[in-house]
Amino acid sequence: MRMGKYPAIPVEAVLSAPYGSVLRREVSGGWERKRRGAEAAEEEKVEVQENNQHLSQDNSAQSLSPEEVRDLKKTCDGEAVVEALASNSATFASKTKFAQEKYLKKKAQKHVQQVTLLRPTVMELCETYYRQSRGKVCGLRYDYLSSLLCHADVRSGARFLVLDNAAGLVIGAMAVQLGGFGEIFRVFRGGCPEKGLIELDLSEAEKATVRPVALEALQSSDWSNCEWLRVSQGDEAPSDPAVASRQEARAARVRQRREAVEALQATRVDGLLIVAGDDDAELAAEVLEIGLERLAPGGRVAMFGHHLQPLAALQGTWRCSNNFVDVRLEQLFTREYQVLPARTHPHMVAEAQLCEGFILSGSKVAE
Repeated sequence: MRMGKYPAIPVEAVLSAPYGSVLRREVSGGWERKRRGAEAAEEEKVEVQENNQHLSQDNSAQSLSPEEVRDLKKTCDGEAVVEALASNSATFASKTKFAQEKYLKKKAQKHVQQVTLLRPTVMELCETYYRQSRGKVCGLRYDYLSSLLCHADVRSGARFLVLDNAAGLVIGAMAVQLGGFGEIFRVFRGGCPEKGLIELDLSEAEKATVRPVALEALQSSDWSNCEWLRVSQGDEAPSDPAVASRQEARAARVRQRREAVEALQATRVDGLLIVAGDDDAELAAEVLEIGLERLAPGGRVAMFGHHLQPLAALQGTWRCSNNFVDVRLEQLFTREYQVLPARTHPHMVAEAQLCEGFILSGSKVAE
């Protein structure tokens, strides 16, 4: 497996290590698990006597040349390179303790090749997609995702109708919240990407709560006209066992699809959640119309979108009607902090856009 610009990491090294382990690339080229030593207890009160006011900013403090650093990296591991850079820096000893830690951390990020194995939680996966492939998850930030689950009142044992165009990330978060009890009817048109759902490594009970439903099946009054629910019947049974096996698998899938549609039409849902991209406004409107028809009184609605005007117009319509209460249109703001002894402050460099999206929510109270 590959991680960014790092050399390939053997799968065996990853599978044999528990979550939280750190794999570091050695001089030999192999990846070894880093053993954690006992961490020194931090002092309650740090007395700082040095200061950085006389440090030069012309890169003249480092006595090692770039060629010497490259030679070191061929014969030494990353930690040894960082130690050599620190010992050959004319200003390292005069830096404050905080500045020294920052210096070592910066050099380690550049010269030490290591990865940390993390459990694929909803928050970790959402942040990773947001940083690397924002378009795949409709620009959905983790605080917006958690707020959507809260506004939709996602809880164990409830039933939900969902449009998730965020690579299955919303569906996966809801499945985790349900804990194997409840139903999630995922409406889709065309394709049904489940990359985020698969990467969460859910249990079989949690996966069973997700039931895909094609939008055409909900819009069609006759199942025979819906290709998604149609079983092809031949005149004779195929003689080839492989073909017969594929037909049986196809028939089993169609039976599961029909059961999902019947279950959705039998009882109203407790919540409606819509996450669509900029190019899916028409699809979101169709799902909203169908979802409101199947939403039980007292059910919650939550929508995420990047454009203010359509959601604001919908908010006004809901408020003027007698069918909704607690109608809200919100925009969230999150600021990350560095939390360290004697130096807790907001991150100095952070990506922030003027508009990350909006959430429209409300409760249905009448027909």
